[in-house]
Amino acid sequence: MKNIKFFALLFSFIVVAEEGRLEREPNSYRYSSLGLYAFKAEDSGLEGKVSLSLPGPLYLVAEAKADGVDVDNEEYDKFTKAIRIGAHVGIGDVLNSVSVGDVSLQIENFMDVFLEVGIKATDIDSQLDFSESDTQANVITGIRFGDSNGWEGKIFIDFSKETEVVQQECPVNLVCTAFETSQVTYVLDDETDQKFGFTATYNASKRGALVIETSTSKVSDGVIKIGYQFNF
Repeated sequence: MKNIKFFALLFSFIVVAEEGRLEREPNSYRYSSLGLYAFKAEDSGLEGKVSLSLPGPLYLVAEAKADGVDVDNEEYDKFTKAIRIGAHVGIGDVLNSVSVGDVSLQIENFMDVFLEVGIKATDIDSQLDFSESDTQANVITGIRFGDSNGWEGKIFIDFSKETEVVQQECPVNLVCTAFETSQVTYVLDDETDQKFGFTATYNASKRGALVIETSTSKVSDGVIKIGYQFNF
């Protein structure tokens, strides 16, 4: 959470009005893009992400990432793939549709609200003939704000269970062999994990943007991600 607060504070200082620099409306956020990122969590990893605008407010997101997991000096390769359908709407379009009597609101679309729903699949492999897979629901929601001609910000919450590799414990009142207690079990967290994140995007040109992201959750360590996004 400290990382998110730091980046949010940093973003508030570096946002500079660049109205019209890329000949876009300030809230013309890109929902068609290809991104390549490097991130640091328990281990270093790589991520690829594709977003494609669909008719109306809809868009499609597909992503894949690979990193490592260490459990009791054993290394495991973790591959995660996700696909989601998203929808976005300007905050002004939402609030301006609300009226009380003869009074109606007139608010500009200074930010987008978005919701993405889909599935996430995780594969974990090791050199010790350990290979497991799992699939769970994946829901992400948040807001996008800032100027699409320069700096943008995104605050999001990712609701999904996190797949982990943990050391298997011997059940109470049972005697287990050393081999049994040394086995690694592939499990899900008991409750839905909540990942809170902040993304800062600088639109360097009409076709390219630099991205810095930080996120934290109650299950996994904090993640810092940096990369480049091709807009189309």
